[in-house]
Amino acid sequence: MDDLRYALRMMVKSPLFTVVAVGTLALGIGANAAIYTVVEAVLLEPLPYEDPDELAVLWTRNDAAGQDRYMVSPMDFDDWRNNTEGFEGMAAFWPTTGTVTENEGDPVRVGVVYTTEDFFDVLGARPILGRGFTSDDGPGSAQVAVLSEGFWERRFGADPSVVGSAVVLDGGPLEIIGVMPGVQSHPAGTDLWTNMTWPMQIQSRGARWMSAIGRLEDGVTLERATAALASTAAGIAEQYPASNEGWTVTTATLTETKVGDTRAALWVLLGATALILLIACATVANLLLSRAEVRAGEMAVRVAFGAPRGRLVRQLLTESFALAGAGALLGLLFARLGLAALLRIAPVSLPPEVEIGLDGTVLAVVVSVSLATGLLFGLAPIVRLLRKDLHTSIRQGGRGSAGSGGGGLQRSFVVAQFAIAVVLVVGAGLLVRSFQNVRAIDTGFSSTGVLTAELDLSSDAAPEDADVTEFYRAYRERIAALPGVVSVGDASTLPLGEALDYSQIVPLVDREVPEGIEVRTFIRPVSPGFFEAMGTPVIAGRAFDDRDRTDAPGVVLVNEAFARRFLAGIDPVGERIGDVRQRWGPLGEIHLAADIRESEIVGVVKDIPYDGLREEVMPAVYFSGLQSSIRRRSFVIRTTGDPTAIVPAMRRELAAMNPSVALTAIREMDDVLGDAWSRDRFSTVLLGGFGVIALLLAAVGVYGVLAYAVEQRTGEVGIRMALGADASDVRRLILSDALALVGAGLGVGIVGALLLSGTLSSQLYGVEARDPVVYLGVLAVLALVGVVASLVPAQRAAGISPLTAMREE
Repeated sequence: MDDLRYALRMMVKSPLFTVVAVGTLALGIGANAAIYTVVEAVLLEPLPYEDPDELAVLWTRNDAAGQDRYMVSPMDFDDWRNNTEGFEGMAAFWPTTGTVTENEGDPVRVGVVYTTEDFFDVLGARPILGRGFTSDDGPGSAQVAVLSEGFWERRFGADPSVVGSAVVLDGGPLEIIGVMPGVQSHPAGTDLWTNMTWPMQIQSRGARWMSAIGRLEDGVTLERATAALASTAAGIAEQYPASNEGWTVTTATLTETKVGDTRAALWVLLGATALILLIACATVANLLLSRAEVRAGEMAVRVAFGAPRGRLVRQLLTESFALAGAGALLGLLFARLGLAALLRIAPVSLPPEVEIGLDGTVLAVVVSVSLATGLLFGLAPIVRLLRKDLHTSIRQGGRGSAGSGGGGLQRSFVVAQFAIAVVLVVGAGLLVRSFQNVRAIDTGFSSTGVLTAELDLSSDAAPEDADVTEFYRAYRERIAALPGVVSVGDASTLPLGEALDYSQIVPLVDREVPEGIEVRTFIRPVSPGFFEAMGTPVIAGRAFDDRDRTDAPGVVLVNEAFARRFLAGIDPVGERIGDVRQRWGPLGEIHLAADIRESEIVGVVKDIPYDGLREEVMPAVYFSGLQSSIRRRSFVIRTTGDPTAIVPAMRRELAAMNPSVALTAIREMDDVLGDAWSRDRFSTVLLGGFGVIALLLAAVGVYGVLAYAVEQRTGEVGIRMALGADASDVRRLILSDALALVGAGLGVGIVGALLLSGTLSSQLYGVEARDPVVYLGVLAVLALVGVVASLVPAQRAAGISPLTAMREE
């Protein structure tokens, strides 16, 4: 306690030193705490399900068709479930949306998931109220509902008596049998689960629209279970070649699926914060070494009065831990503030089940890091103390000497600081260039001034297919008449969204397709006005208009990717595609992906990325929304002012048509595009910030060492000037010393950056991990930082008076 009280007095006695040291440590510790909080929640904490490591997501795959992680048909899934060993159970589900209403109306759009009866058992999810689905809720049973905790609280006020009552979904009442905890909402965004009551044998095997999940048996690895599932798929393909030839399976753990490509980014950022902490430790160690020279006389007097060196070591360690503790407390505040900012720019791919916050584990890690940090930067003055001749310090009056050996240790710290700064700034530079490349990707549309919204018509709102088409046509006309609306259109799915998208084999009429090429394309209904509202140019031919109705000849548009892949060297306009009549979804009633008769290609539109900015744009066929009865559509409205200003008017017009239909998922297209950039922006902003911190700390390190060196070499400088050296000679002497330090640091740093460049490869787009432009730019910037940081000490040395220097000696 005496040592601690003395350490605190020393901190108060040197406020500038304390502020710089504690602030530097707080930056390093706070950055580590904030990033570790996210890493722990996303990567280290298990998902909130029973034995989550046993859960695997199951997809179909067709390499020839370019389909990876695709959905499964009900009949194939039934065979998987009944004929595959290694799985304790399998369940299928189909996420969609629906409208919940009560007797007085008040429509609410909800996330609905149709599941097989064993879904919750496979997932290992347990209700907080009522029950989940059982074997009695399978095909042929009554349709029932399980609510998510969030929807239960929002819609029913967390009323525990809700079990046994009814919820009206798309006009039909469903009995509520249970409530699931919010952390166990799978897939993300689910408000209500309902059981699949139809038999699996309702469609052709080619109708792939279901998602699947499996639970491994105890002791069975995912690789072994995947091999067994692939064997089952191979047997299905052999038995049903028309629908399954070329189709196999692929799997991944549920954790891997939810974390996605965020895993690599988080580990890179955690490594970057560790490097920031090392720079902070080097900075504080340099400060302590400089202060140790000033306190050399004090230590020598303590020894002269009988204090053993071990006692002095304990005192110095206590002071180091006091600094580290203060840095940790301030760092936790920084972490709390930084975490809030971090989550605001976090990528949308972070799994929503995880709860990210400073908890006991994070606090334990911060304490451990603080102790390690205090020991790490506290070792430098202790080593100096153990090696120093304290009797010489008494004779010198505590002024220290240039030849004491401490300068070499401090210079080594500066080299290390610059080396680490090079690694961080190179990484930041690569990510900045990558982010610039991502933002420069041609999206094929203009997002500014565009609003998006969704509608989903139930059979009550529009009983017949013709009613669906007419409802959407009339609503488009109402929106188009609103003030400030330039153009409006709708589509089954929007670019860069989360809606399910389906592909289909399309026959070309009177055209031979090269052997081995399958004309597989995404099929998307879009209304007249859609491409105008999106700002997507028509490259050739024309767009859809009011002529393209059900009673008119079939017409379609294709994108550039379709023309390149299947009609290379041919003018696509005027070519024809054959019938595509494939209904998807339960009984073909809820979701219709394609229903195209033989049609003429009347136009070619610019490629639009639907699956992600980094993904290759796949071939697509667009058919007229006036010839489609798809019930769930997304609207695109281009406006002259603030897009959100028309929302109240849109709701009024919709209520006038049918008050039971809900307008939901209202977003500006700029926000949709921002989400597509979110992962790249997240890594770039954070690593860029760490790079700036590293630059500042490296500059402080150079300045501190040179300022200390100038003080130690005052006598030498005075003698040089007395012997004829002028101010420019002295300035050149100090600058050359600085450049030697900076050059050594840059050299070591470049080697380190080259060795670690592979860790960033998966995060980059359009730039090599060893891009020479970035490396040369970083070298120039850091060299400039080093020179600027050394100018003040060099100028101070040049201003030393020879007489003053000689008198001090």
